[in-house]
Amino acid sequence: MDDNAIKVGDFVIVQRQGYTKLHKLKEHGTLSLGSFNMEMDNIVGEKYSDTFQMKNYPGSKKLFTLEKVDEIPSVLSINIEKSGADNRNITDDGQSQNLTTEEIAKLKSEELNSNNIVGKLITNSRTFNEKTEYSQEKYMKKKEKKYFEYVQIRRPTIRLLATMFYRQDPTKTLGIRSDDLSQIITYSNVQAQGTHLLYDSGTSGLLPAALLNQIGAQNPAHLVHVHPGNECQKSAIVAMNFPQEQLARCINVNLYSVLRCFYQNKDAYNSEPQCKKIKLDDSAPKKPGWQIENEKACRLLEVGVDSLVVAAKEHPVSIVDQLVRFLKGGRYLVVFSATREPLQDLYNHLKERLDFIYIRIVSNFMRSYQVLPDRTHPEVNMTSGGYVLTGFKLVS
Repeated sequence: MDDNAIKVGDFVIVQRQGYTKLHKLKEHGTLSLGSFNMEMDNIVGEKYSDTFQMKNYPGSKKLFTLEKVDEIPSVLSINIEKSGADNRNITDDGQSQNLTTEEIAKLKSEELNSNNIVGKLITNSRTFNEKTEYSQEKYMKKKEKKYFEYVQIRRPTIRLLATMFYRQDPTKTLGIRSDDLSQIITYSNVQAQGTHLLYDSGTSGLLPAALLNQIGAQNPAHLVHVHPGNECQKSAIVAMNFPQEQLARCINVNLYSVLRCFYQNKDAYNSEPQCKKIKLDDSAPKKPGWQIENEKACRLLEVGVDSLVVAAKEHPVSIVDQLVRFLKGGRYLVVFSATREPLQDLYNHLKERLDFIYIRIVSNFMRSYQVLPDRTHPEVNMTSGGYVLTGFKLVS
């Protein structure tokens, strides 16, 4: 099957204008997107980035089915008879619309078509023709957003996931924005070779997914993903639909468990695993999965890692002290924190060591802009990113 074809079991991102939602496709599954419930069977076998129109499902007022379309008509194509000079005489008293709420709901239930609904709202508005041209355009876009019936099915990417997670709840990714993520990947110099070490205490799998995506498929590189709990967070990793070969090179281990194995159980991981046939009556206990992962990680850590990335809710000094010994010389340490003060403490701590130079703390100032004719300006709502500490380890 074509790699660009949508299949059952895939994770997809459903986008309706600026709103995005992650969804796993199931047979005869449905998706709730705002006030719309959509039946998703029709997108299976289609291509990613295709656009679909929501159509009323026969026999149901709240369920919609999806139908593929080639283009999206703009609400701005509606013919406007005239515009006013200014809005000084318009009073917002709630009486300007002749259509009742029930009549508008009936229009929506009969056929969800934003252009038709917006056209009828304009026709039945007492004040629309008195508004300025700018106000009319703003009104139409507002109503189109409410009744917009088109969705686009997109393949999950790191940028889309980072933007979506940050919009939903920044605390679930430790406040990492897409620009912070790009800085972390750039400074850590993660490549498709070597071993890379990551400590992540709660980014919903975004940071390990980004590093694993940067490593790529069909190469010898490994990612040792260290986390503080019993299970690591995998939402973004699973959403990326990585091939099994690539997932197998991401080793997930608990921080305290892997350090205990490294310091106290060297004989277990230094001996090469023996390949032998297991007899049916062999009563020898099998090693649990977490222990096998620990031993794999310890063998890689024994050789040394080519980058160390830390994104922690906890104070980073003690964590960096435990992990930095595995970092080879001539490589970078990268630590992310949503606040500046923990990184200042780490900065002073690394300054006292003799094996780190070029220690810096940076913070990005990223601001999105609205770009429109005669109305280009920064967006009103601005978010602040986190802080990134970088340091270069000398060859001993």
